Amino acid sequence: MIRLQGRMPTAEASRYLTRLCYHFGRKIRVEYDERLGRAEFPWGVCRFVAEPDALRFECEADDEERLARVRFAIDEHVKLFSRKAPLSVAWEAPHGGD
Repeated sequence: MIRLQGRMPTAEASRYLTRLCYHFGRKIRVEYDERLGRAEFPWGVCRFVAEPDALRFECEADDEERLARVRFAIDEHVKLFSRKAPLSVAWEAPHGGD
């Protein structure tokens, strides 16, 4: 597994976590509450953590291509849900897995 972490600065992390997970849950398996979420995409998994000043993303997949698809899904939906006050995710370089 390879991993990628991202961080989106916002004072409304819980709100964005809830909106993203609710939306993803219409098509894929998702579990979430106001602080933690987990979305199981066909290509990989993304965990969401609402912090006081940011929403953190912890994504993993079997290979670079699948991880890129998870990242793309997150990036596009963040853009969609933050149109009025655009936000973006600052991603860290992927890390090798087990």
